[in-house]
Amino acid sequence: MSPYLQALQFSLPVVLASLAGGWLAITTEFTHTKTQVFLSFVSGFMIGISILHILPHGIEQISSVHTESAVQLGMLCMLAGIVVMFGSLRLLSFHDHEPVSATNTAPVTTRSSRVTWITVIAGMSVHTLFEGFAIGSILGIDYVVVDLMSHEEIEGYSSTIALGIVLAIVFHKPFDALTVVGVMKHAGFDKKSLWLTNVLFALICPIAAVLALFFLREMLHEYEYILGFLFAFISGTFLCVALADLLPEAFRHHHDRFKIFLAFLCGVVLSCSFLFVSPHLH
Repeated sequence: MSPYLQALQFSLPVVLASLAGGWLAITTEFTHTKTQVFLSFVSGFMIGISILHILPHGIEQISSVHTESAVQLGMLCMLAGIVVMFGSLRLLSFHDHEPVSATNTAPVTTRSSRVTWITVIAGMSVHTLFEGFAIGSILGIDYVVVDLMSHEEIEGYSSTIALGIVLAIVFHKPFDALTVVGVMKHAGFDKKSLWLTNVLFALICPIAAVLALFFLREMLHEYEYILGFLFAFISGTFLCVALADLLPEAFRHHHDRFKIFLAFLCGVVLSCSFLFVSPHLH
């Protein structure tokens, strides 16, 4: 299968998750408790994926060229990812994971009243571009995997890392779409405009994935170590989203403490479980 078709295939769950989140914002309401529990689970999963999978893989790729300084360079890139994402989260102030009520009499959240729908769309689009780049980047690396049955070397991508990245994005994406469509709904847009925005926002991820893959495969020849820097940067963005945005949303509430912590722990355990199913790479 063409790598570009694979990029679209891996992006399809993200598109569906985004469309579902926007659809929920248009038609239904999320309960407060379920939102906080789910955000806690996503936080734990994204932290585990970032630290246990994406960052180590990035450092490994950097070490192919910068052997002695790979760890320091990887950590610097991760720090840069944290700084860039934190700046976009705070300066653009586009994340509000509490769903906007479908009723006209419901109270408007303070943050929703501060930001305009243009700022929301711009910030979320930048956030989604990073996610699309992550999918395209993992498919741009050629691995040599040893088949345990035939003992033959097979070239391909790391399905485990790709699956982890896609799942982390899928879990988080409905809340992004909820925010975009929900704030526009508060601004008074009609349903036709809301559905159009929902579709266009969902398509950002596959477009970014294909563009990243095209740039890495067609324009760069020895790009594995460059992808290492990118992976380390992406790990920083994932950490920042989880630690600076999702966890504060979940843990600032005093109710359902056990449920919230258990959901967080389940997310961490799920990310750790991928360590036991990783293929043997050379």
